[in-house]
Amino acid sequence: MRHVSFGRLTFKYTKEANEHLLNSVQTSIESLFDTDCPIVPTPEFETSMSGASEKDFVNSGLYYTVLGTSETLRDVTKKLDLGLDVRTASYVLALRKIMTTYSAAGYTFT
Repeated sequence: MRHVSFGRLTFKYTKEANEHLLNSVQTSIESLFDTDCPIVPTPEFETSMSGASEKDFVNSGLYYTVLGTSETLRDVTKKLDLGLDVRTASYVLALRKIMTTYSAAGYTFT
């Protein structure tokens, strides 16, 4: 279950909660005005209630990956006083990741 996003786990609950909310509003209005008053979600709300598509999940994951990486690169460039040299910061970051892997796993990859 670790690889399943939280959004996928709560999808059914969120959809049902939205449907209950619409039904509650409809019931309240109908009882207040003593008439039928169907509440129909807008196409945008219907789309959001139906959940995110696989493309939405991929784009969201990519956005946060790029955002996190760019923040890390910014931190490295500031810490090493590299100015706008993002390429060098990328090399430093890559080498640190390799170093971390070797430290954790040992030299088993040789």
